[in-house]
Amino acid sequence: MIIINSLDQLNLKKKTSVALGNFDGIHIGHREIFRAALDAAAEQDLDSLCFTFSNHPFNFILRREDSDPDAVKLICTEEEKIALIEEMGFDILVNVPFDEYIMTMKAHDFFMNIVKEKLNAGYVSVGFNYTYGARATGRPDTLRSECRDAGIGLSVHEAVIVDGEVVSSTLIREMIATGNMEMTARLLGRPYSFTGTVRHGKRLGSRMGIPTINIPAPGRQMLPPNGVYFSRILIDGTEYNSVSNIGLNPTVNDDIRKKTIETNIFDFDDDAYGKEVTVYFDRFSRGERKFRNKEELFAQIARDCTNALNYRKK
Repeated sequence: MIIINSLDQLNLKKKTSVALGNFDGIHIGHREIFRAALDAAAEQDLDSLCFTFSNHPFNFILRREDSDPDAVKLICTEEEKIALIEEMGFDILVNVPFDEYIMTMKAHDFFMNIVKEKLNAGYVSVGFNYTYGARATGRPDTLRSECRDAGIGLSVHEAVIVDGEVVSSTLIREMIATGNMEMTARLLGRPYSFTGTVRHGKRLGSRMGIPTINIPAPGRQMLPPNGVYFSRILIDGTEYNSVSNIGLNPTVNDDIRKKTIETNIFDFDDDAYGKEVTVYFDRFSRGERKFRNKEELFAQIARDCTNALNYRKK
């Protein structure tokens, strides 16, 4: 997949089939938009292209830095977003910053200058709530008229419904915020996960014969509530069952400012220090609490591990 990070780099000779959108999180609704663009590319001998933004438009519009607690947090990192788009099979990814130029561009100019000229679109696929242009004045009906006049094919996809709810990044954030990891996975089409480099921690589980790894809690990605989760972890291409704690470890941690993801791994006896791993969160088990002493903590860790193993047997 060719990745283009600037509009100035665009010089596309062949017509393209374009998926247009912010694609925040790459959920199952986005995948419908992707499939239509990919199908049209195959049927019409076009290059398949995904056009998206490398930053969240709301954060730019509201001038919020990533460190701002009120900034929109990521559902997946930019690296994961790129990997997921590549897995779908696109030929080209145009992943450009949402900036002043794009924010202030009139809807007609965005269509003519970017979609028609820069992207060389022969077909366009968008969602039912797609907007473009300054103050979001461009809507699917506007785009339909523009595409018709330019001789460009268009598909506008209806909302995807799960349990009576419209699948959206907003809904997914609500599910993550309440610890509903099962619903989050259904909406995303994959389990919610974090990727990070293993660092040394308290190694409390190791004292009980259960290998324990720690990765820093990501600053830009949305975190579920503090607590214990039934999880899985991917290490060197192999997946292991595990139980993970997100939070501050108040029983043994003096620095209550830094959250960590501590994972106890089953059936694993190697050293993962310094390796990049991915932790998948399957189910919320209990909230984080402070114990009176380490003995109480160890007893609860043992119960957490037993509960996680029983969950896997179901």
